[in-house]
Amino acid sequence: MSSPLFDLRELLSGNASVAGMVVSIDGGKAQVATRNGVVELPAEEWMKAGQRVMVTGGRAVMVQDAVDVPVFYV
Repeated sequence: MSSPLFDLRELLSGNASVAGMVVSIDGGKAQVATRNGVVELPAEEWMKAGQRVMVTGGRAVMVQDAVDVPVFYV
């Protein structure tokens, strides 16, 4: 669990990672929709429209979808 004070400090410093989705790729730029609005980042060769990413440090990092995660019912 994280501390609200730590989260606020991270958000204010600009180092927070934000989840997003690639909206479009045009030339060498990719537009990524995040909770903070649309961010324009350098496009990577692995990027596709509709792909989920994490935006951290001005770059996009691929998020692996968990398709084979076991589900346990209690």
